[in-house]
Amino acid sequence: MGFMYMGRVNGINLYKNGITRTYLNLDDEGNCYIAAGSGCYRRADFESELRKLEGTLKDLHATLETPYDDVFIARKRDELRAWCFPAGTPNRTSRDENPLT
Repeated sequence: MGFMYMGRVNGINLYKNGITRTYLNLDDEGNCYIAAGSGCYRRADFESELRKLEGTLKDLHATLETPYDDVFIARKRDELRAWCFPAGTPNRTSRDENPLT
């Protein structure tokens, strides 16, 4: 699984998904919380939060079972490079010169 334990705040365990970079916050009894700003958390529906996470993972062609490992990180890096101009490409300011416009 792609979760990292990031710490504990006010009895809430913070788990960050390495793929989506989003958090799943659970207390020791499994109750779910979402950040409410300024270090505060409020109760949330676990099933709803899990569905949001699964939807984001699906958009990234991943699942809860997808490992966040060196293979995944390399694939992500390669995909990002494919979407960007290679290093050293001059900045294009003219609409006629920019193939993306």
